[in-house]
Amino acid sequence: MRLGKLLEWIFPPKCLFCAERRAVNEDGLCADCAALPTERVFRYFNIKDRRRAYTLECRATKRYKGPFCNTLHRFKFQNEAYLAKPLAKQMALAIKRDQTYDCITAVPVSRERLKERGYDQSVLLAEALSEYTGIPYRALLTKTKHNRTQHFLPSNEREKNVHGAYAAQDCTGMRVLLVDDILTTGVTAKECARVLYRAGAADVSMVCCALSL
Repeated sequence: MRLGKLLEWIFPPKCLFCAERRAVNEDGLCADCAALPTERVFRYFNIKDRRRAYTLECRATKRYKGPFCNTLHRFKFQNEAYLAKPLAKQMALAIKRDQTYDCITAVPVSRERLKERGYDQSVLLAEALSEYTGIPYRALLTKTKHNRTQHFLPSNEREKNVHGAYAAQDCTGMRVLLVDDILTTGVTAKECARVLYRAGAADVSMVCCALSL
């Protein structure tokens, strides 16, 4: 028995959904989780900007709860960047089949956060999703300030925290699919969509690993 197989037998990988150490398939799911029907969850946000109004639709295949939170925490904070590909494969199931996108882009982290973490988890997801779908990836957004982490702020401070934190390249007439790992209050998503619309986007939709409902 090869060393890799031996280690896999002794320390089986964790299932993407239930986070249990069990034998998993090529999608990173144990037999029980693979047998579950695909879940699709949605949230909608109204965006008003410069006398124009938009609706941002956010999609995912999982709710942000239970053991799946552990998987996303490992991906985001514990250097398990390899999870981007199986997570992106699940995200692809949530994308609208009857909608056309010109590009995929990611909600970026700041340069300081990138240096601290070593990778941008949303960019990894967006690039992997681009590979699965064939939709081109473009780095349309940049983070212009190193603000406080949203996760640790009360909801009434989050909007102020992200205001002016993002800038977008010209994307006139483009239908953009915005990617992030987790959506909770939607404040960051709305701010990114707003600056994309200001940069000329014709439409902005969003897909995430998980949504908080």
